[in-house]
This record gives sequence, C-alpha cells and structure tokens, in this order.
Amino acid sequence: MEIDRGGVVVEWNAGAEEAFGWHRDEVVGESVTDSVLIAPFARSPFGLLMADTTGAAAGPMTGSVSGGVLDLVLELRHRDGRRVRSSARLVVLGHGRERSVAGFLRAPLDPPPPPPTATGSGRSPDSAPVDPAAADPAAADPVPAGCDLLTGLADRATFVVRLAGAAADHAGTPGGVAVVLLDLDRFKAINNSMGHALGDGVLAAVARRIADVAGGVDLLARFGGDEFLALVTDPSGGAERLAAAFVERVQAALSSPFSVQGAEVFLDASVGVALNTFGVDDPDDLLAHAEAAMYQAKRRGGFGVETFGESLRIEVLDRMATEHSLHRALERSELTLHYQPVVEVAGGTTVGVEALIRWHHPEQGLVAPVRFVPVAEESGLIIPIGAWVLEQACSQLRAWHEMGPVDRKGSVDVNLSARQIDDPGIVATVEEILAHTGLPPEHLTLEITESALMHDAASALVVLSALKELGVSLAIDDFGTGYSSLSYLQRFPLDVLKVDRMFVEELGMHTGGDEIVSAVVKLAHALGLQVVAEGVETERQFEVLRSLDCDFAQGFLFSRPVPADELTALFGRQPSPV
Repeated sequence: MEIDRGGVVVEWNAGAEEAFGWHRDEVVGESVTDSVLIAPFARSPFGLLMADTTGAAAGPMTGSVSGGVLDLVLELRHRDGRRVRSSARLVVLGHGRERSVAGFLRAPLDPPPPPPTATGSGRSPDSAPVDPAAADPAAADPVPAGCDLLTGLADRATFVVRLAGAAADHAGTPGGVAVVLLDLDRFKAINNSMGHALGDGVLAAVARRIADVAGGVDLLARFGGDEFLALVTDPSGGAERLAAAFVERVQAALSSPFSVQGAEVFLDASVGVALNTFGVDDPDDLLAHAEAAMYQAKRRGGFGVETFGESLRIEVLDRMATEHSLHRALERSELTLHYQPVVEVAGGTTVGVEALIRWHHPEQGLVAPVRFVPVAEESGLIIPIGAWVLEQACSQLRAWHEMGPVDRKGSVDVNLSARQIDDPGIVATVEEILAHTGLPPEHLTLEITESALMHDAASALVVLSALKELGVSLAIDDFGTGYSSLSYLQRFPLDVLKVDRMFVEELGMHTGGDEIVSAVVKLAHALGLQVVAEGVETERQFEVLRSLDCDFAQGFLFSRPVPADELTALFGRQPSPV
C-alpha cells in the first residue's frame, strides 16, 4: 500500500485485496486516520511517518528523509470485521510535496477463519471478499502481489521498498549495496516497427534470460518500459564485484538472438551501476545514480557498462548546472547563430548557409555546442531552442533575400535532432515558422543525422514525409559515421546527402580516401540526391571533389562559422579561402 503526504491512500494492490478483503476502490482515496481499514491503535505509525521535520516525531522515521525505514506489526481491519495483524516494512519515498509512504505488508500473522458452511455464515454476500479465480477463470493463477504483470519480475514499488531496507541494513558498509539498471538499446525501434505485441513478447523473453543468470542477485524487477533493475548486496562490501559478474552473465545471455512470434530479434543493453557509500544510501539517490551511469553508457554508444563514481558525479553536476543555465539562456538572449557558407563546387559561388547555434555564457564565455546541445536534447530544452533556431535562421535568410545583391535561390540549412523528430508538434512548428517569417519552403533545408534517422526509422519516415509535403528540402547529415540500411536510405524522401568530414580529410592523401568519397557521390547521384562535402580545408581537397563531380562543399577553406553581419558580403560572389 502507499499513502501520500496528506495521509490519503493512493495505492492498494491485488495482494492486499486478497489478504484483507477490501477492494482497491474502497480504500484508495480514503484518509488513513479515517479509513475503515486501519484499526485505531495502528494509526500512530502512520502519523509518525507523515510528520514533517518541524514536528515532534521521534524514532527511526524522524522527519521526511527519503528512504527511512520502519519495521513493525500493523493491525488492519479485515472487510469481514476481523482484526488482522501483519508484519510490515514502511518506507518514506521522495521529498517535500512528492513525499509518500509505501508499506510492504507481509503475510498476515493470524490464520484465516474456517470457511463458512453451506447453510450460511451470517455474512451478507457484499461483505465477503471476492475470490479472483471464482470471478474470472483466467485469474486462477494470478501474478503474485508486487510483481510486474508482463514479466513476472518484481515491480518498481517493491524494488524501492526492498532497496530502502537493504540500504538501511548496510548503512555502515560502503559497497554493501549495488543497484544495476539495464536499458535495452534500440528497443523503441523494434516496438514501433514490429508492433507492441511482439515488443511485449521480447520483454518477457528478456526477463526470462536475465532471471536465468541471476544467481547471487537479491531481487530482479522491471523498472518500466524496457528497463530492468537488479539489487545486489554483500555484507563484506563486495557488491560491486557481484554486480559486475551478474552484468557479464546478462550480456552473454543477450548475445544470442531472440525468436519471438516468428521474428528474429537482436538486442543488447546499456548498463548503469550505483553503489552505496558513506552518506549515499538514499534509495532515490541510488536509483538516480544508476540511471545517470546508464545514460553515460548510452552516450558512449550503448552496449556498455558504467559505474557511478566521482568523475561521473562531477559530470552530472556539471550537466545539471548547464541545464539550469540553459533555461535562462533564451530569455537572456545568450544564444546566437553563426553561419557557414555552402559553396557550389563547379562554379565556386556561395549558394547557401548552414545555421549553427552558439552560446555566450555570461560567466563561462563561449560554450561549445558539443557541451550544451546533448544536455538540451536530454532535458527536452532542444524543443524550444530548436524552434528559436529555426525562426532566427529563416528570418535571417529572408532578410538576406531582401537586401540584394543576394542570390534569391540561396537556402539555409538547419539541424534537427532525434528529440525534435520525436516531437509530435515538429511539423506544425516548421509550417508556422515558414508562414511567420515569409520564407518560401524551398529555401529551407532540414538536416537530420544518420544516427537520428535510424534511432526509430519507421517513425522518422512518417515525420520526414510530412515535412517534405510542406515543400522543404531534407538532408542526411554526417553520412557514413553511423549505421544505416541502404533500403531505408532509398525510402526516406531525402534531397541532399552530406559526406562527413572524416572522409573528406582523407582526400588527396591516398587512393582509398578518394575512392570512398567517389563511391558515396555515385551512390547519392544514383538515388537522385545532391552531395555536400563537409570539412573542406585545403585547395587539394576542393580540386578532388570537383574531379569527383561533388555538388557542394563547406568548410574552413571558405569561411569559419561567423555571425550574420560578417557573412553578408560572401553571398553571390566568389569566396576566397581563409
């Protein structure tokens, strides 16, 4: 059961219904102090739990410290009027307004009364507890209370309660508790492309494989979605070693393909591990640390393991500070755009620009995009920031069109992240900005990285098709740096392919470098795409691109990304290398 900070019951699961007879809808929403469920003398523990830090509460649950644990015997009132004693572990979850109390009730200590005779029990039908198996034959073998319905593993609430107890038991033993968080890589793409029924089957199969190798693990749970949790404890402080061995077994177990509903599915996982230390034994903190470590593993390409330590703690704090500052950056006009010209290889004239965001932090100076853009994507701030970038870039190109002498055929390239493609409002946002700025859609090119396209190819195809209907051009950026299917490349409504600088820098240095770019150019032209070579820095590279029939180029040879006023003179004229 779970009670919110106001003393109102917010959760009462099937196991509690079975043990005490009260239906969920009879208990949820009731105040603990007034509830028919709680026997009078058992109310005091709940009062102790809910007392705030200014109250007179005493004992192990003093204040609102998340993770505090209290083991006791509660006496609850059964629906048939009996008083039923149950051992319980109560734990405070969350902080402040989010604080709640979860109660993990064990089996009742008192034996149940004998079943009523056929002649009657003196109890009205409505007062008798419902037998789920009698009401629904499919429920004859119900999932145990506290378990996830899909996988049969423990659910999140049960895991948190057990974690709180383990952290309290090993508070004086650093490394006595390890939390392992596993997140399946690319599962969303499987779910969306093959259907949720197959996705559920995959999750159930993954859970079985993890359970098969879970020797030495205290508890396995489904955290939610495609995430799984494991609790590992060791009184001698060796939980990290045990957790590492478990993760190694899981990775081996996931290495073989899954056969679900006739489909073969390959999976791997990103894993984060968090350990209790002196001063770090709060279950919320341990889960947050495991999650931070898991995301670090994902940022490094997935299929890896990260353990939360001092360096990652500093990085997390830095990312939090960056996110906090980003919230203010837009309203304080700290963000600006720089532009880099796109040059026609055959004629050598500037025919367009790419808009690149820059952040002038009031204390740190110019913050590199590689530092703040990933933070913006993870936090969701990339949605408002991306809309601002799009509007600024479209407004600037429209102004250039009206200034003359400016090539009115010129276009502006704006990057879209995977998070923006997932945003259900992205198509409407682009349409509204084009209408507001008055820029014809054919002068806007939206760039999407190869990895962003393949993150969820099926959904991306739907979004790009809708954007294409607006009349904008679409480009695949950083081609060759990720993994992709040529069949998908053919299906996407693309107009431009941008060759990554790592291939361009090899031009003219050895035969292999030229042949790779030549193959990409020929492939793109065969698919009806124009080609832009990125990172052009030397005249030799530019000459090779001309010999390979590459369409456009951009790079330091022509200009570094510069503010709009510095770039104005480059439009419509032959650029000079800088």
